[in-house]
Amino acid sequence: MAYSVDNIIPVNVIIGAAGLGYADFTSAFVFADAADLRPPPLEPGILTEKKKRIKTQSGKSLLPESVPKTARGETFPVDTFRDYSGVTEVGEDFSIDSDIYLIATRFFAQIPRPPSLSVWMKKPEDENLIETVNKANEAAWRYNYFFKTADFTEENLLVLSDWSDNTGHPVWYTSTSAETIDQAVTDDIVSRLAKKGNRHMLVGWRAPEAVEPDPSQAHTMVQVAATFAKFRPNGLNTAITAEYQVLPGVDGDELKTRHYNALKAKKAVFFTPIELAGQKDTSRVINSVSMSSYGEFIDDVINIDVLKNHLQVDGYNHIANVGTKRPLTPKGYAGLLNVLNDTLKRFYNNGVLGEGMYVDEVTGAEKTAKFGYIVLSVPEDVLKLTPAQRKKREFPPTKILVILARAGHIAELNVTVE
Repeated sequence: MAYSVDNIIPVNVIIGAAGLGYADFTSAFVFADAADLRPPPLEPGILTEKKKRIKTQSGKSLLPESVPKTARGETFPVDTFRDYSGVTEVGEDFSIDSDIYLIATRFFAQIPRPPSLSVWMKKPEDENLIETVNKANEAAWRYNYFFKTADFTEENLLVLSDWSDNTGHPVWYTSTSAETIDQAVTDDIVSRLAKKGNRHMLVGWRAPEAVEPDPSQAHTMVQVAATFAKFRPNGLNTAITAEYQVLPGVDGDELKTRHYNALKAKKAVFFTPIELAGQKDTSRVINSVSMSSYGEFIDDVINIDVLKNHLQVDGYNHIANVGTKRPLTPKGYAGLLNVLNDTLKRFYNNGVLGEGMYVDEVTGAEKTAKFGYIVLSVPEDVLKLTPAQRKKREFPPTKILVILARAGHIAELNVTVE
């Protein structure tokens, strides 16, 4: 055989690992019961000796224990989930009067439309709702959590409120209680949630008069979640605020001043048209705050979650995807700091971070963060590692200060006339 070119030009192929991808912060779980499914054309049931169906008090046939089935005859086992790309797909499996379909109606009504909605089939034997959501959280990562109206009992809401912060998953709840807009009532569930102060508990209010003709309005906060499909973290100036967003299909509530004040005091989002001199704007999202004890708006909570995810993904991919190693030296640490700087600059470009003032912790002087962040760590910090830290192969803790650009919601005008 001829002399191989491999002896002259050897080529070594090194394939890089894909690494982690960024999380989808438009993704969502909604939790269904078998009763929400569209019944098969010929509803099964338990028969008497005379071949008559045994009915429940509600008039439905008593079913034997079985795997839930859709109208198309497909099984939808408990403790599993399905992804749906639109309300039409959801309607093929779920009754149009079910909360699952109504939630999908509001979620997919938003423009731009989120790409998908995941439905989890609950297991009736679960001890409580937290057991159910924990199983879903372990099975797949979805950012937002939506629930049927019947699941929003006071007990569940109080527990879900803590769960939302423990897991980093927003829970979106729409109240229709008259107590919510009553300034004199301070022990209603919305007031109690506000006092708890959980950051990822997001609550809005709709008038019962709006829900009666259109039951999907009882899930208006689901549509607020869908507005964040506009936010593209890798884009330019794509960050949004939920305030003043327009929700197609949502006709706002016109309330009295005392009602608006009650909703503001209880940290509840509301939906109303804006009026000036007899002219009305379309219905808008107003008071888009979180239940957070830190005075955060909804977009603050979401933006911080997205930033955290991108810092973790970029940092991990930098360390784990190299073919050799990242040395515990100033040069090696500088590489990690450069990656994090690039991530933070991206969040300045997309509008999450913005120029602002900060106090230098060393000199006490007031300085300007031009791009909305300051990386306080320096490459030489790696030289201060203890022998124990070096043996564990730990980079120094990286200190970063970020300044959220936030959004201007109110502008006071002082006009001097001479």
